Amino acid sequence: MADYKKSEKKKSWRRIYEQAIDYWQVLRYQKHPKHSSIYYNRLQLSVLCIYPNKEERRSPIRRIWHKFILVHIVTFSSTLLCALPESSDNIVSLGQDLLWIIGTFYLIFKWHFLYFCADNMDEVIDEIDKCHRELKNERTANEIRAQQRYLFLVESTLSLGWHIGVAMFNILAISQPIWTKQKLPFHAVYPFEWHDPEKHPFAHVFVYVYQCFVLNYNMTCILYTDLLSAHIFTQLGCNLKIMCLELQGLSKLSRKNEQVFRQELYRLVEFHQRIISLVDRVNKVFYAPMIMQMAAAFLLVSLSTFVSLVARHDPTVAARFVIFMILSFLHLSYWCVAGDMVTEQSQKVALAAYDVYKWSPYKPEIQRDVMFVMQRAQLPLSMAASPFPPFNLFSYMAILKQCYSILTVLLESLD
Repeated sequence: MADYKKSEKKKSWRRIYEQAIDYWQVLRYQKHPKHSSIYYNRLQLSVLCIYPNKEERRSPIRRIWHKFILVHIVTFSSTLLCALPESSDNIVSLGQDLLWIIGTFYLIFKWHFLYFCADNMDEVIDEIDKCHRELKNERTANEIRAQQRYLFLVESTLSLGWHIGVAMFNILAISQPIWTKQKLPFHAVYPFEWHDPEKHPFAHVFVYVYQCFVLNYNMTCILYTDLLSAHIFTQLGCNLKIMCLELQGLSKLSRKNEQVFRQELYRLVEFHQRIISLVDRVNKVFYAPMIMQMAAAFLLVSLSTFVSLVARHDPTVAARFVIFMILSFLHLSYWCVAGDMVTEQSQKVALAAYDVYKWSPYKPEIQRDVMFVMQRAQLPLSMAASPFPPFNLFSYMAILKQCYSILTVLLESLD
């Protein structure tokens, strides 16, 4: 937390690309990343003034900005809702408006989550980043550092890909008035018909600029918020992988050196308990966001796919929904793959502990402790908001099957 507070004092936009600098150092010079990716995601949210933890709330200017964000999001969503009746006679326009409305409510929910849970998120991020920076045992240090570098490169590369995807989506949305009959990026209704360029040309320009700002700013905030959330899952999975590597290193110790074996075993038992505690804490802190994530992804994938199929005879119209569908699909995939990583690696801990049991000293106390690790690891960890299913590949396939079933019914009803 001390490093974070120190960096918070640097009122510079440089912090938003510190991850890119670290990424280049790791990629080019094989250096170890200074921090985990979630640490940098938090910095990026802080630069955008959208991370209202107790440090941020001490600034009166930032408190005012946080209130302004809440007001402008609610105002923006109200203009979209007011325009919904105008699209009731056109299923494609109605589908587009519903997609924006669902996305806006998702944004409102995420903002409220950050506003009330940022301090709890700080505790999780600090603990995971502490695990990232801890000195490792000499026997497995090189393997563990290589694993951490690999994960950092993968996360940073995927983050770059998401930046490109979001930028393309923003450009497509902003340019809609150029290549469609729509006069604004979003179909909205404002007081005194300010959205009508013929009656209020200057007000229309102002509304257009406002909508462009809302789109770019909030899409960037959502990007960093969801990267932070998903990368917490991957970091937990990485720590479980490190646990496996440590256990494999422990199995190579000599049976004759019981004291060293016992010390290392107790250290790994404590590390395993820390990871289990972290998984439970993440499930509690992210309980509501995980439910919202699953519901929003299901609705967005289903609705965007449906509208794409309805508008398939008009490629110009269908293209924007296809891009929306792909981003929603990848968004859901990202979360489910990250959650599945935690479950998969937690099960591998039991296998690694079994190898330790075979080569452990014949002391009953040591063998009993190893058996406790095996027994605890046999219960797979999962990222889940009970009673909803966990984020893994099984849930992913179930959601896609439900989307397909709903799409089939809707298309048959249209025919």
